Amino acid sequence: MAIEFEKKSLAHPEGDAIKRRGFSFFVAAFCLITCFVTAATAIPMMAYWVHDLKLSSSEVAMSVVSYFAGCVLTLILFARLSNFLGRKPVVIAALAFGAIACYLFSVGQSASDLYIGRFLQGLSCGLATSACMSWVVDTAPPARAWLGTAMTSAGPNIGLSLGTLLTGLIIEYNVLNPALLFDACVVLLIFCIVLAVLGTETMRLGTESIGQVLIPKIAIPTRLRRLFILSITAFIGTWGVSSFFQGFSAQFAQIVFGESSVLLAAITYLLLIIPIAVFGLISGRFNPSKTLLLMSTGFLFGAGGVFLTLDMQSPAVFMIFVVICGAAQGGTCCSGLKLLLMDATLRERAGLISALYLGAYVGSGIPNFSIGQLAKDVSMTTIANGFCLWIAVMWLIIVLSFILIKRKPTETEKKRF
Repeated sequence: MAIEFEKKSLAHPEGDAIKRRGFSFFVAAFCLITCFVTAATAIPMMAYWVHDLKLSSSEVAMSVVSYFAGCVLTLILFARLSNFLGRKPVVIAALAFGAIACYLFSVGQSASDLYIGRFLQGLSCGLATSACMSWVVDTAPPARAWLGTAMTSAGPNIGLSLGTLLTGLIIEYNVLNPALLFDACVVLLIFCIVLAVLGTETMRLGTESIGQVLIPKIAIPTRLRRLFILSITAFIGTWGVSSFFQGFSAQFAQIVFGESSVLLAAITYLLLIIPIAVFGLISGRFNPSKTLLLMSTGFLFGAGGVFLTLDMQSPAVFMIFVVICGAAQGGTCCSGLKLLLMDATLRERAGLISALYLGAYVGSGIPNFSIGQLAKDVSMTTIANGFCLWIAVMWLIIVLSFILIKRKPTETEKKRF
């Protein structure tokens, strides 16, 4: 009996460790999703701001650029900060930036307030992209390691979906006015900060020196360079389209449905973002070398269809193509990320994820920046033609990369193909 009691006692520390890891995984995933939930509130609210602040197409595009600028700045300067401070402090900083942005939206009255708020949300999501995603992968259940990768890919889109839907419903049915909605977001982010404090740290303080982590560095191991090119092309190409939806879902609703509101803008964006989240999770269970090419081809068909049929003013056709586009994007991004991180080490993860998302933010921001520099009322037809070319180039690069890798794979690539 004494021996049996001793064995049970020894088992408790292991069980407690599993529970702590499970709780920390939940907290990391919840904080990641929440950063993007609160960032998403600005997307359907654009329909309100366009009317209230009299925003032009150029100003709408520049609000998206402001968000991306915050993401890019963070990923360039602080991508590996969590390798020095630890995951938790950087996650807390991400949540704090998001809370400040929401407070600014609550009291702001001008386009410049919108730009600053979106920039702060970019800082928040940029830090979440590096530190929070790394924390998610670090704490993923050992028996379901794929869940960590799937959550890093789908988590932001789950957050964007929830934030967009809730904002549309809350504003449409007058549950809260815009100011109170953003105040509620501040409270939610503060609650997440409390949870993050209670989570388990996975990166020891000073694992890398402060000098190392603050020096801008694209942390791509030589063995993964060709795979990185393949993955980042998938991210840039698909994100270029979804980032455009962030700013212009209200205009899409106006063209397709004949009117625009916060709810219709939310529905238009949700048609894209929910399939991204769902297929991002589903694709995590499959071999990425087999799904990436299939999904990117689906994206070529779906996204091309969205822009080619925009002027048909047929809501049913438009919605079908948007759903296909979103599903294919979710599968493409998840496959690309899994392909890259398959055998990455703990110290490589933050740098790889940050480099990938940095490239995605910079690359996908190019179309919106270009639109922002054009005349105030650039036609949607011109924009649509440009995006059709953008999508075709992305697909061609992915196909050529597959051919080159399969023709002469390295040892690392042989493990994947």
